[in-house]
Amino acid sequence: MKETFLIELTRNNGLPVGGGLFIPVIRPDLKTSTPYPEWNFSGDIHRMPEFAAPALGNRDNLVTIDAELPASANGCLYKPGSFAGGLTCYVMDGVLSYEYNLFEISRTRIKTTERLSAGRAKIEVVTKYVVERPGGPLEVSLRVNGRGFAKGTVPISAPVGFTANDCLNIGIALGSPVSPDYFDRAPFRFNGTIESVHVEYTR
Repeated sequence: MKETFLIELTRNNGLPVGGGLFIPVIRPDLKTSTPYPEWNFSGDIHRMPEFAAPALGNRDNLVTIDAELPASANGCLYKPGSFAGGLTCYVMDGVLSYEYNLFEISRTRIKTTERLSAGRAKIEVVTKYVVERPGGPLEVSLRVNGRGFAKGTVPISAPVGFTANDCLNIGIALGSPVSPDYFDRAPFRFNGTIESVHVEYTR
């Protein structure tokens, strides 16, 4: 009976069996997610569940942050996920930084070589698939006031999501910090002012 089952399942393209693999491998489009393609956030959004938040780690997207930077900027600009897996954009001693934490298996860090100047800044984080497929590599670019500051490639992306129990935070890293860079400084509240954050899917 088991043999007949496997034969029929193979004939009808039913493999692999198992709920754990079906969505990430076969039908990533069925993952639980918000239906919206665009968001406008204030600078103090805290604890927004990942399934209700923008999918910043596995969709082509543009995050635009309008902020007022102090002379020595520090703090988390945004982070979905946790130390076990997530991504984060933050400023440390004036250096704009991005980290993609693939479940602690690999960490991709992108940092600017110049420190950010004090004053108003339009910070953009552009994420695009290099190869559009579940787990495909991502190209991430950091721009400030329209100028490209840094770029890097995330070799493997999270095909579905990062966590079931952590959230998107803006202006602070509540819960578990994504990056060890600010682990000892958590919750690493941003010491400037985030006026707005606009997120849109670009494809």
